[in-house]
Amino acid sequence: MKDFKDKVLVVTGAANGIGRALALEGAQKGMKVVINDIDAKGLKETESQVKAFGAECASLAGDISLLDVVQSLYKLTMESFGKVHMLVNNAGVAVSGPIWELPLQDIDWITDVNLRSHAYGLRVFLPTMIAQGEPCAVVNVASGAGLMTSPSAPMYHTTKFADVALSESTYLGLKASGHNHVQMHVLCPAFVKTHIHESDKHRPDRYADMSDCYYQSQTYHSGLIRSAHSVHTGIDIDSVGMTVFTSVEENNFFILTHPEIKIPAGQRVKRLLDGDNPA
Repeated sequence: MKDFKDKVLVVTGAANGIGRALALEGAQKGMKVVINDIDAKGLKETESQVKAFGAECASLAGDISLLDVVQSLYKLTMESFGKVHMLVNNAGVAVSGPIWELPLQDIDWITDVNLRSHAYGLRVFLPTMIAQGEPCAVVNVASGAGLMTSPSAPMYHTTKFADVALSESTYLGLKASGHNHVQMHVLCPAFVKTHIHESDKHRPDRYADMSDCYYQSQTYHSGLIRSAHSVHTGIDIDSVGMTVFTSVEENNFFILTHPEIKIPAGQRVKRLLDGDNPA
């Protein structure tokens, strides 16, 4: 996909961070933009910034991990612009902690947002993108955490690994079915200055019970400190939009903000081939 002008871009998790950066990059390229986020205030700010570039924009506040919200986003897109050419499944949350301590609601919440919402997005939007017969692209925003592991965030790693697998399988499925006009990509960023460490601020009501003793534990608060440090020392977000759109133009499946992530990812594969245990 090389021509973006007047094409329709849909971005989830667009109230800040990578989602906002991609919505703004699309607007600068002359795209019509549809955005979603559970953070209604931040979403309105993104909408204003998109429109400041002269782009048409429609927005839907809501929890994208719910199927009816995904379907509503699709309906808004079709009613507003009649087509969809680029879908960015970006919404994501993070809570660190060992699996034997992590509250059950966080296992569900992380899975719902990081994986289920992306799968729903593919299921709801892809049939139209296939039927249109025009050049299209899907970008699933996974993470460098989907290519390597660490001891502190098992559910985050798990959902991001799954998102990479979902993306790869969808890529192969599109090719095997002859739908070569629909590109599939997966973005695996390392540390970028986003608001992922503030995920707790935007918990839906069903996952907002913070009475579990874990949320008062040293483990939980240490995780917040580590996450904030990682984000604050990350790269500026300004380059991410350009990186993604350049990769879409060049039809590169893997999109990396930090090429050096290949080193630990490669070491993990080498341990597998050598029969060694995780390290």
